[in-house]
Amino acid sequence: MIVIPAIDLIDGKCVRLTQGDYSQVQLFNSDPIEQAKLFEKSGAKYVHVVDLDGAKVGRPVNFEVIRNIKRVTSLTVECGGGIRDKATVELYISSEVDYIILGSVIFKNPDFVNEVMKVFGKERFIASLDFKDGFVKLSGWQEATTITIEEGIMKIKTLGFERLIYTDITTDGMLKGHNFEAAKYIRELFDGFLTASGGISTKEDIMRLKSIGVDAAVVGKALYTGQLKLEEVINLL
Repeated sequence: MIVIPAIDLIDGKCVRLTQGDYSQVQLFNSDPIEQAKLFEKSGAKYVHVVDLDGAKVGRPVNFEVIRNIKRVTSLTVECGGGIRDKATVELYISSEVDYIILGSVIFKNPDFVNEVMKVFGKERFIASLDFKDGFVKLSGWQEATTITIEEGIMKIKTLGFERLIYTDITTDGMLKGHNFEAAKYIRELFDGFLTASGGISTKEDIMRLKSIGVDAAVVGKALYTGQLKLEEVINLL
């Protein structure tokens, strides 16, 4: 089980949203580079970075911040948000980002996904499945669909992804626990490397995910508020 701290970016700053609502933004650190260094100092080996501005507009907005996180730390960086064309993929590949997260394009432009996975190698990509009330949401969680969780995962498997990160939007940023029923369901459907996200706020949450067979957990607001100590969780596992 890998614990992955999260850095969400708006206007070049480290923020957290509540249930993906851009009108409910909490600023936690105006210097995300320093935040990444703090995570590294606390024992993190990975960091999950999302360009929320990019996710909303469909193009990279906070690329320089993400590139600098990779430059100044030894963290394994996985990043997403607005990565919807080959030029953007090439931009991140050139910055030596370790994993590129694809979400909306899986459903809107699967031909593009096939192309970049063939050119750069499918091992460099992570599929993102974000859902609310059992249905997939796209475009930075702003666009509703009629795609079910199962249909989404079948699409992801068909495209050949070996890694998947999922988020139940209703739990994200709420500090009230994870959707463990969804975790079990998705684990049964997807046999690759599985990362859970959304509402993970205690050691018990992480250990329960581990018992389900989830491979990694992204933790955000619980770390920033101090409800969860990264050093303690890493030592626990």
